Amino acid sequence: MLDEVPLTQVMQERPLSISQLRAFVRCPKSFELQYLYDPRIPQRAMGASVWFGTIIQRIIQRGYHEMPFYEAHLQVWKQACGPVFEQLQDWFQLDEEYRASGKANTNARRTWLMEHARYRVLAEQIKAYQDEHLSRWNWSEKYPLTAYYRWSCTFARTTSPVQVLLPSVVLVEGLPVYGPSGDLIRRFDDTDAREHYRLLHGVIGGAHVVGVPDEFALDEQGHAWIADNKVSASHLTPEELAEDAQLAAYYELLRQNNWISTGQPVSIGHIYIREHGVEQVWADTSRYDDQVLPLLHEQFARLKAAIAAGTFPRVRGIQPASLSPCRFCGVAHACPKPEGRTEASHAGTSLPTPTFEEERTYSW
Repeated sequence: MLDEVPLTQVMQERPLSISQLRAFVRCPKSFELQYLYDPRIPQRAMGASVWFGTIIQRIIQRGYHEMPFYEAHLQVWKQACGPVFEQLQDWFQLDEEYRASGKANTNARRTWLMEHARYRVLAEQIKAYQDEHLSRWNWSEKYPLTAYYRWSCTFARTTSPVQVLLPSVVLVEGLPVYGPSGDLIRRFDDTDAREHYRLLHGVIGGAHVVGVPDEFALDEQGHAWIADNKVSASHLTPEELAEDAQLAAYYELLRQNNWISTGQPVSIGHIYIREHGVEQVWADTSRYDDQVLPLLHEQFARLKAAIAAGTFPRVRGIQPASLSPCRFCGVAHACPKPEGRTEASHAGTSLPTPTFEEERTYSW
């Protein structure tokens, strides 16, 4: 068991996150390769849906500050893909015409393609940009950059704010939406490309932990709502949400920062942004005190102890190949230890610290 240390000392330690905990639980060696090597080993084959999730979250965040979704969509994409922004807009306009020309795999569509060569030219230009500037992401054939632009544009044009935005919101990305006088805080303009977020800090399992939910709301009845937005194809059931470690960590951090009080009713949930619609799934926190939070504290304590001991065994070969986490590991190319790299000190605060944007992105 870890020795008890003063809170002030814990908060000076290198912060951990739920993304790091999940990496450690999947494979301690993978965690070490991702977070403790200096220089850090870059992850490979991270799905582009992770990148797209960040795009959608930026649009939604602007919606909370009363920017229309479509205006937010244009601003975010111009900032993210400026060199091909005009091509994306032109491509989407032609794409709508193409889809309206006839049913899939028909002569009508084939004829339209022959008469509109620019549609293919634009797609090739955008693909070239994707390959050169967004190559760290793994782009599927079904969802290249153009397809994600279509998804985003459709979401922005057809989704009502009430389908996505929580009423009585208090924090978005850890930042207040309204000032002390109740006035809406204006955070975005056409030239503002910064990431707007503020981490919550706390102690879980004796470890310094950081994180922040996408949204935190508090209604007139005093009921708290903790939500994350997702673009993943699959979704969690209410039963699975009730045990989700990410939402539980957000709950604990909000509680320790006095946003939630003991005995206060709380709902936790995911808001799924589908290609053709939005779905909200919610659960309560009735299992937290007896089951979920004790396990969360235990797991972070194990991670902190492993860092202190410098013990990170590989799991390669333990499971059958079909069940091995190595199949989906972004640092499998560096396992076993690559030549020419040195491990950073496992003590103090000298370890390479991932940016919050990296941590936040991977949660999608």
